[in-house]
Amino acid sequence: MKKKKVIMIAGAAVIGIAAAFAVFSQKGPTPTPVQTETLAEQTLRGTVEASGNVESTDTVYVYAEVSAPIELVPVKVGDKVAAGQLLAQLDDTDIHNTLQQKQIALRTGSQSSQQRIQSAEKAYQDAKNNLDQGLNTQINTAKDQVTNTQRALAKAIDDRDVNQARVDQEMKSQLVSATASATTAKAAYDRAEKEYNKAKKEYKDDLDDLKDELKDLKKSGANQETIDAKQKEIDDFEENNGFIDDTTGAFTSVKALKQAYEDAQLAYNNAQKALNAATIDAQNAATDKMKNYVKAVEDAQLAYDSAVQSLKAAQTAASQSLDSARDAVASEKIAANTEALQAEIKTLNDNLKKCTIAAPAAGTVTAVYAEENATATGLMFTIENTEGLQVKVKVKEYDLPSVKEGMKAVITADATGDVEYEGIVQKIAPAATGSGSAAAGAAGAAAAATNNSNVEFEADVLIQTPNTPLRIGMSAKAKIITQEKAGALAVPYDALTTNEKGETIVYTPKKQPDNTYQAVAIPVKTGLETDLSIEVSGEGLSAGTPVIADAKAMSPGMLIAVTNGASALADAVSGASGEASS
Repeated sequence: MKKKKVIMIAGAAVIGIAAAFAVFSQKGPTPTPVQTETLAEQTLRGTVEASGNVESTDTVYVYAEVSAPIELVPVKVGDKVAAGQLLAQLDDTDIHNTLQQKQIALRTGSQSSQQRIQSAEKAYQDAKNNLDQGLNTQINTAKDQVTNTQRALAKAIDDRDVNQARVDQEMKSQLVSATASATTAKAAYDRAEKEYNKAKKEYKDDLDDLKDELKDLKKSGANQETIDAKQKEIDDFEENNGFIDDTTGAFTSVKALKQAYEDAQLAYNNAQKALNAATIDAQNAATDKMKNYVKAVEDAQLAYDSAVQSLKAAQTAASQSLDSARDAVASEKIAANTEALQAEIKTLNDNLKKCTIAAPAAGTVTAVYAEENATATGLMFTIENTEGLQVKVKVKEYDLPSVKEGMKAVITADATGDVEYEGIVQKIAPAATGSGSAAAGAAGAAAAATNNSNVEFEADVLIQTPNTPLRIGMSAKAKIITQEKAGALAVPYDALTTNEKGETIVYTPKKQPDNTYQAVAIPVKTGLETDLSIEVSGEGLSAGTPVIADAKAMSPGMLIAVTNGASALADAVSGASGEASS
């Protein structure tokens, strides 16, 4: 069992009465000499001890914010300074000269820029007014051209339409005769077709029979004479059969109707061909006559389209010109923007102020890195509050679960010996330092897996005792009080042992009737452990009870002789209870 480190506030009082061994009779066994300790109420503390260094609770690092030669350093290490007190003065000549040049450039540049802006704004406004009031020459010329070509196009279209109507009329006149002939031929053809179809329908069956007989003869291979005879029979049938006109009484044969039909069809076809030829001739003539008018319309349309495009181009050019004028105004304003120059001037003014380096807070100067005539760079001063001190300690990983913020601590330093100062745990780091921390990388973590003692956590312990002789940088130890119990009974670790039942016991001397003493075992319960002792409790234990210091050398009922004061022991044990266990 690992023992925790503690502070003993009221340790067990050791009976220090010097006495001689009691002289026993030479009869019987020889008693074993023992020493005892008397139980007394005391305050026990469980502690975790950690080492570190004293440092300030408030540390201010003063850095050079501008690079310039150092003219003056009026402080030294150990000086106490107030907030705002001068620490160093830098040479500001170069910064001051640069600032003047920038201010002159700002004044002169602003005047010139304002004139250019006014000129650009006037050019833009003139162009806008011309455009808004319709005074742009290029646009107006293009609009006139559009109007003129539009009129020319309208006139060309009108001329074409008028002449087209005239030519159409002439073509109709040229086709009147041919159309009439075709119409008459068509009427005659329709009439002849109608009469012939009527005859065919009337004599269809007889004619079909005769024609079928003719086909049979030809198929049967009849002689030509027979075939000719049958053909003549058909011809005679068509010539001898027909219709009598009711009005004139004239007879018209089927053959004559057929011939009239064929003649009318031929006449109609010829009339239609003549009409088609006349139509083509008329159309060609009309096309020739209209060609110039159509060409005039096409030319006028092209001229109008070109004028419209020219107008759009002129309008686009005018718009772009106006945009360019507006952009010129914006460009001049951008060029005249003095924000960058003003920012430079502000930076220079700030740098002038930074040439005077003052203490940002009250405290003691603990480090001076600035030297006169050197160039100011980096860290120049360290100012610390020497009245507010703390010890930054490192707590082992296995002790960390017992340590909490707000716990009290007892602080000692090598330089001040055993003098103790009060403290309190202010802060515990959330991450470890050392080989087991994340910062140490994978190799450190692997090493920590086999040696956890390397894993430590930083903790700040505030020193609460005022006006201590402790100084920043001193080595110190903090005993962090993790447990505290008042009125506890405690014995040295050697005063404890176990019996055959496995119980923890202590031994106390008990006086016998023959004035000898025996060791009596008392079962106990243990509690808070310290470096030197452990809390005990149990029936028969109270303040003043003597306990044998070396329990492992005892056994129940052993004859003993107390070597550190027999008369005092007699009084102390007169009421002691306990039994020797077997």
